[in-house]
Amino acid sequence: MRTLFSLVGNLIALTAGFGLLARYVSPEIFWPPAIIALLLPGLLLITIVFILIQVSRKQWRSIILPVLVIVFASPILDRLFAWPSSSTKVTDETATLTLVTGNQRMFRRSDRSDAGLEVARDFFGQLGAEVLLLQEVWPTYRKVTYIDQIKAGSKLRERHQQEKTMVATYANDIVGRTEYFESSYHGVLLTDVRSEIGTVRVINTHLQSNKISGMAEGISDKESVSDKVTTFGQMLAGYGRTTRQRAAQAQLIRRLVEESPYPVILGGDFNDVPSSYTYNTVLSPRLRDAWAEAGTGLGTTFTGPLPGLRIDYFMVDTALTVVDVERVNSPWSDHRLLKLVVTK
Repeated sequence: MRTLFSLVGNLIALTAGFGLLARYVSPEIFWPPAIIALLLPGLLLITIVFILIQVSRKQWRSIILPVLVIVFASPILDRLFAWPSSSTKVTDETATLTLVTGNQRMFRRSDRSDAGLEVARDFFGQLGAEVLLLQEVWPTYRKVTYIDQIKAGSKLRERHQQEKTMVATYANDIVGRTEYFESSYHGVLLTDVRSEIGTVRVINTHLQSNKISGMAEGISDKESVSDKVTTFGQMLAGYGRTTRQRAAQAQLIRRLVEESPYPVILGGDFNDVPSSYTYNTVLSPRLRDAWAEAGTGLGTTFTGPLPGLRIDYFMVDTALTVVDVERVNSPWSDHRLLKLVVTK
C-alpha cells in the first residue's frame, strides 16, 4: 500500500510539473500543459501534503521528485496562493483612484433571466468606482443596454465603447481613446483617464473565451460513454485553439503597455490562470498583479461550471502603489468583480 501511495504521489507531482511548463512554452508550439495549468493549485497542494506525509514516515527517496516540482513552482506560488506581506496606509488627504473590473455576462442570470434595471443601477451605485472596466455588456444597438443604469448608479458621465462591441470603460474625465478588436466580444480598449493621481492609461480587455464551460454544462448523464469522450475531445481541441489566440492577444497587450506614456492599469477577463503563458506574457516588468500583491488566498473569480479559477485581473504599473484589492460578488454574472484602490 505504501508503494502504491508513493507511486500516486509522484505521478501527481509529475503532472503538476508538466502544468508548470505552460508559462514558458508557447501554445503555438505545444498547448497541452495549458490544460494542466487549470488544475495547478490543487495539484501543488496535494503534492505538498504528500511531501509532509512522507517526511513524517521518513520516506526520503519518495519525495525527491515532488520536492523538485515545488522548488520549480516557487516563483509563482505567491500568484496562486496570495498572501500580502504588508499594507499601504493612506489618509483622507491621500489622492487615490478606485477602479472596478468585471465580466457582466450580458446582465443575464444563471436561469437565463435578465437583471432588473433598478437592480443594476443600485449595484453599480454601491461599488464606489471612479473607473469601470466592463466586459460582455450589450452593444449600443440593443433596445436594453443598461448604459443609462450604469451611468446613473456609478455617477460616471463618460463611456468608451466602440459601436457593436461588448467591452466598455466608464469614467468622468476621458482624454484619450483607442480600440483594438478582433470580434464584438473580444478586444482591447485604451482609455486615458484624468484623475487625482494624474493621467492614467486604463487598458480594459476581454481575451479569447475558452467556450468549454458551455460544453461542460452540456455533458449529460444520459449520454453514452462514447458521446462523452467525443464531447471531451472537442473541449480539449477547442481549448488548444483558444489558448493560441490568447497568446497572440497577450503579445499585443504587452506591446501596448510598454509603449504607454502614462502609468498603466490593466484590467479585465483574461480567460486564463496565473500559471498560463498568457498571464506570463502580459505581466511585463512594468506591471505587477494586484491580487498577488495585496489579496489573500486563491482569489477565485470564475464561479461557473469550472469553478476555482482566477481569470479576472488588475495589473498595476510600478509607478503606482496598490492600496487595496477585493472581490465583489455579482447578482447576475458567473464572474466576481475586482475592486482596486491605487495611489501614486
